[in-house]
Order: sequence, then C-alpha cells, then structure tokens
Amino acid sequence: MALGATPELALVWGLGSGRRVRELLRRGLHVEVLALDVDPERPELATAIVGACPRLRDALVHGRLRVFLGSPAELGARLQALSGDNVHVHVDLAALSAVPEPARALARTVERLHLEQLDLHRFASRMRANLRENLDAITGACGFDSWRDAAVGLPVFVLAAGPSARAAMPALRIAASRGPVVAVDTTLPLCREFDVPIDVLVSVDPHPESAVHLQRGCDRVAALAFQPFCAPAVVDAIVPRVLGLPRGDALCDRAAAALALPSFHVAGTVLLFALQIAELLGGAPIVMIGADFAHVGGRTHAEGTATSRVIDAAGGFVRNTRGEPVPTSSTLKRFHAEVEAQVARAAVPVWHLDGGGAAIAGCRALSLAELANWCDAQPPRDGSLPTPAAPDADERRRRAMIWTELLREFEAV
Repeated sequence: MALGATPELALVWGLGSGRRVRELLRRGLHVEVLALDVDPERPELATAIVGACPRLRDALVHGRLRVFLGSPAELGARLQALSGDNVHVHVDLAALSAVPEPARALARTVERLHLEQLDLHRFASRMRANLRENLDAITGACGFDSWRDAAVGLPVFVLAAGPSARAAMPALRIAASRGPVVAVDTTLPLCREFDVPIDVLVSVDPHPESAVHLQRGCDRVAALAFQPFCAPAVVDAIVPRVLGLPRGDALCDRAAAALALPSFHVAGTVLLFALQIAELLGGAPIVMIGADFAHVGGRTHAEGTATSRVIDAAGGFVRNTRGEPVPTSSTLKRFHAEVEAQVARAAVPVWHLDGGGAAIAGCRALSLAELANWCDAQPPRDGSLPTPAAPDADERRRRAMIWTELLREFEAV
C-alpha cells in the first residue's frame, strides 16, 4: 500500500533492528522505511526483521508500515517523491553504520546532513550570536587570493589533533622549515609546547570552550583561517585573519555570492577545512600528521592538547594499515569518510603519517622514521607565506552593509 504524503507520515532512513520504527508507530504515525541498510537482492532480511516483531508485522498488515528496498538511485527517487512539508524525516544512525557497500556513499551523505541539521537546531542561537560578535573581524578579514599557489614546489604539512600527533612533533619542527604548516586549532597548545611555528591556524568551532586552546598563547602563529561562526575568543586572539565561508549554510551561501568569497565544505570537521586550504596553497605532497580517526592508546586527542582524555572503547572500530581493529567513535568514522572523499578529490598527492590509527584510502602511509628521513632530504624553504592583504576602509564598509542586510533578512524569517 502506498502511504502517500500525509501529515502522519514518518520517513525513516534505515530499518536496523526496527527499534526506531517501533517508536514512531507507537506515536500513531504511518511509517515508510527507506531501507538502505538491506541489500535489495536479499529482501528476506527485511521480511525477517519485520516478521519477528508483532508491532511491525501488524503495522505492515494494516497499511501503517511500508519498507522500501532499492538501489541508492531508487531510494533517492523515492525520497524525492515523498518529500514535502507534511513528511517528517528520521534517521536510524545505527542502521546507517552497517549498510552494504553500494549504499555507503549515500549513507554518509544522509548521516552528515542529519547531524548538521541537529547541530543547527541546537546551536543556531550561539552561531548567530558569534557571527554578530565577529562582524568586525569578518568585514576586515583578508582573502585567500594571496595564498593561492603560494607553496608551489613545497610540501604542505597538515596537523590534526589525533593521539599520534605528540610523537611526531619533533619531526614536525624540522618539517616546518621545509614547507608550510596548516594546523587545526586544537593542536595550538601542542605546537607551543614543542615550539613548532604555524603558518595557518584553522578554526571552525562555535563553542566558547574553544578558548581553552589559547592556554599556552598563540606566539608563532602567522595567520588565522576562520569561519563566521567561530568562537570570538579565538578570532580576537590572532591577526591577520583569512575568512572562508561554510558551504551549504543558507546565510553564508548568500554572502559568498554577494561578496565573491570562497566557500568550503566542512561537514563538522576542522581538518576538512585545513586540507582544502593546503590544496589551495598549491604545494605537494600534502602530508597529514595526527589524522588518526581512532582512539589510539585509548586517547581522544594527543597528550598536550586541552581536550585530551582517556576513554573506554565503545565498540566501534576502524582498521589500521595492518588491517587490525582500532577503537573509534561514530563521529570519527564519519570524519574519516569525509576526509577520504576529500583525498579522492585532491589534485595533488596526499600522504599521512601512520600513527596506528585508521588507514586512509588514497593516501601513501609513512612511518615516523620515513617522514623524518624524507624531510631531511628536502631543501629548506625560502621565506614564509605572503601576508594576506587587508581590505581598505571603503571595502570594509561595503561588506558591513551586505552582512547587516543579510542578517536582517534572515532574522526576519
């Protein structure tokens, strides 16, 4: 029975164990499941899950439940056919973690969009408040033009905050004399501890707790690459500043078009922003350090960062370069998939330091000794990245008028 788009229809991505569907049925809703976690060539699996539960079985018989199986393209078409103001979309995250290979790209997209929407609902007021507080920094920020292809002929080192980063810091101090260092803000205390200079510190986090990364100061940080919703304490602490807008945010997409500013796919992870900046610099290879996507040694982040803590394994895991399981979280698995997709899109080779975390498809894995030897063989870099040019007073006023008008329009909705 085709349920159609009624006010009582709940559309669920993923069948899973049926728990999410049962919850919605108990609320009196009609439910259609887009079962991307079930191989369409094995419909008996869905039949077994539904048949094992009296509530699901009864709902199916009485037309309150439909389970739709199909290819990713067919599932997408079904979503489009049902979507409307009266259809409420739900996501079974547990089901999305165990989809067949052909549907994994679709599952990652569904999960990312779902979590981004949750974040927007939870943190929208904080993000808008940050934007208003950052408005002077936003209108006075430099552009990326002076950095484009500024590192051609050099490697670019991208530092993430995974547990393995600490062991790599002495090697990174040498590497910084061979090519630019693009570091995520979480690593700032670690870089200060080991006196590693940062060419570009990258920040996207809107939460005021991000100020904890400034605990050792921000000496030897040449520039900040930030986004409008960043914690103002971080934005205020570092100049010059270069602004990149998050792609997919309605307000920032309008601003990007009106101001001819670049936008970047972020997907909740600052490392993704850092990798896109590294590619914009034009250097090769891009070498990721600390990109573990796993709780190596039971830690969330590298010792020396403000957010490092020891946690118990929660059951999720990724495979390292030797095929061994390493504990991780669902969030890190999502970030891992986003970074693998970025590596696949990259126009230059991407390497990563193998610190015992997740293997990264498309990357050449290096041991710490191999990285150190390779850096020793590279010639020293000549100078640093160009200092980004700040806009003049007229341009700042023009930007302020556009941002103020955009904010007025969006807050009136």
